[in-house]
Amino acid sequence: MASGTRRGDLWLLPIAVLAVSSAAILIRLTPADPVAIAFWRLFLATAITAAAAYLGASGIRVGRWWPLAVAGGVLLAVHFLTWIASVFYTTIAISTTLVNLHPIIMLAISRYGLGERITARTAAGAALSAAGGAVIASAAAGLGGANPLGALLAFIGAVAFAGYLAVGRAVRASADTLSYTAVAYGSAAAVSLAVAAALKAPVFGYGPKVYLLFAAIAVVPMLLGHSVFNYLLGRHRAIAVAVSALGEPVGATLLAIPIFSQVPTPTAAAGMALALAGIGIVAGEEAGLGGEGRARGGRLAQKAPRPSLS
Repeated sequence: MASGTRRGDLWLLPIAVLAVSSAAILIRLTPADPVAIAFWRLFLATAITAAAAYLGASGIRVGRWWPLAVAGGVLLAVHFLTWIASVFYTTIAISTTLVNLHPIIMLAISRYGLGERITARTAAGAALSAAGGAVIASAAAGLGGANPLGALLAFIGAVAFAGYLAVGRAVRASADTLSYTAVAYGSAAAVSLAVAAALKAPVFGYGPKVYLLFAAIAVVPMLLGHSVFNYLLGRHRAIAVAVSALGEPVGATLLAIPIFSQVPTPTAAAGMALALAGIGIVAGEEAGLGGEGRARGGRLAQKAPRPSLS
């Protein structure tokens, strides 16, 4: 694919960020067990993705990359199970900010695990966006509702999501978007169901309104958000996708104003500005690279051999 085409699909990033920004809001509005929310979010997204693949006549084409995709699914399950639980223990701003600190982790993974080009400008943008996120979280802590357990769960979710993005970047070098997404989401759904069984968490028996909310979570933040990220991972650096995700706490914090009356302070607003500035720096550089800074054979990328089906 030509560099111009790669640059041209970056307009999908803000759409994905807006979509994932709704996740914390929809989750807080859903009166269900956090494990059940994670399961239904992933199960419904898997079903829709598989249906889209078969309706498109291409089907789900699984190659030798599938074990790595399953591992990515496990990491995704850990991410959702810990982060969704954190939303019920702390504020929307703190939860979404801490879970989105993964760009700092991704700097090392992208450079040494994926062999991607990490310039000083990229590192500065990632650091600036993460700093903005930290400012948002610290400001939100003063609004009340902060809880150490919620913060810890959100941070674990951040580490798991960094691993998931790294795996996705490696596998997407060999797999099409729908095939990889179906395997990863399906594996994550299976893990979530197993955790629900182990914890005896109620998965069924909810009312129609709750199931509609499950569907909304699967369609908006999952398919319009995470699935778009998976698509872009096949065309752009993982660090660029990771940094753009830091727009989530900005969007979620703004959405929480009218819905939950969680009004950000001027300090939090300054943090949002920093986060958006960092995102702009990295996105601007990514547009200039046009895909030229993608993986060049890092260790993780080498673990996902190309399948016989292109």
